[in-house]
Amino acid sequence: MPDPGTIQEYSIGNYTPHSLAQGNARYLWVTTSSKAIIRINPNAGNSQMVVNHSMIPQLSAGIIKDPDGLQRVWFAAPAPPTQEDPIVIMETTGMNAVQFFPLEADAKAESIKLRTTNHGTTGAPDYEYSLLFAEPQHSYVGILTPSHGTIDRMPVSQSTWLWDVAVTTAADEKTHTYWATGQSRTTNPVRSENGLYRRSPGAMAWEPIPVLRTGQKPFYVIADTTAVWLTATNPNQVIRYDLGTNTARTVDLGTAVPQQLAFSTTGALWVASSAGLHEFDPRLNTNGSLVQLPNGGTAKGVCVAADGKLWYTNPTRKTVGSYTVPPPPYGAPSRMGRTQIVSQGEAEIHMKDEVAQPLVAEYVANGRPVPGVPLTCRIDAEGAAFADGTHERVIITDQRGRVALPTVIAGDVQEDAILSVGLGNTEPHAATTLTITPA
Repeated sequence: MPDPGTIQEYSIGNYTPHSLAQGNARYLWVTTSSKAIIRINPNAGNSQMVVNHSMIPQLSAGIIKDPDGLQRVWFAAPAPPTQEDPIVIMETTGMNAVQFFPLEADAKAESIKLRTTNHGTTGAPDYEYSLLFAEPQHSYVGILTPSHGTIDRMPVSQSTWLWDVAVTTAADEKTHTYWATGQSRTTNPVRSENGLYRRSPGAMAWEPIPVLRTGQKPFYVIADTTAVWLTATNPNQVIRYDLGTNTARTVDLGTAVPQQLAFSTTGALWVASSAGLHEFDPRLNTNGSLVQLPNGGTAKGVCVAADGKLWYTNPTRKTVGSYTVPPPPYGAPSRMGRTQIVSQGEAEIHMKDEVAQPLVAEYVANGRPVPGVPLTCRIDAEGAAFADGTHERVIITDQRGRVALPTVIAGDVQEDAILSVGLGNTEPHAATTLTITPA
């Protein structure tokens, strides 16, 4: 059974936390309902920095580290100040400058998710990332693609207050299916439906997926290559929708009100709730197990860090916490995943040249790729480096459990640069060599 003794909680003062994500230098970034974004040192949880300058929205919610590993985070704002839009970039260095993306003046967003598209081939990949969000006021799912600054809108005709969004992608890494949760609402603007909705490839409309009971309200949703999972209340359940069989399976949580979901580095499904942290086999074959919070309160946001720890927010107590997943007993099989190379680009370049996405890797646990795992990408070289001059970036795995190493620029040194990707320092990294020769 999970051991609550391995939980550590840290007060964040008079700020009410919402969600959290790991950024560069392995700092945790926490959104709040208190006009502040808080940086947490994962190695010393009481070492914190509060970002609360005038451009930070009053409410901030879902957050994600920059998918290309740059020194910034993206977050959603459910109720931004007048004329400030709900998708926000914040630099994680310097003065923590922010940038807003122009949407409707009264637009809102609760969550933000990653979508990667391969415009190349398996042997010569060309990955482009986009950010997905559900906009409830104007009823659409948005796709923001930073490389060209555009926002595509996929209107949702159902009378539902959109809450969360996820994406599943076919083996070609180009064909996407979108999933959204939406809720009924009695206040203006009134909405009449609770539902899980799907927009299939090539379709212009969203279709309801009948996985909810009458009156049941869905909240958060995540997906991988095999299934879609969501949390719901009335009754409190975790629901799994199988992509292969189009059937649903549920686990009842009793009085525990479920919130966000995340995959751990073992491939297990973790759910934050009013009772604590629940661990499930991803197929929901059992009722799972519960880790109660040591000082009470409720868990809302949850994410996995680069060392494999789970982090969560506790809005009731205004704390954040970390949980170390216990290792298996000595001699028992380990469920810890591993990073493996999917494809390698150019193996040799000239000095001062650059190579885009020279390595693609995936993180696999329990026989399936795992999305949302922060992998450490490194360059061991004297002259070669990433475009910003650094030699290490942390990048989260996409909806198919993959990361693409960012552009590498060769220096003026003839050398064999070692490119590697792995889960922090917890496993041997998957690695390859990039030979740099004179021009």
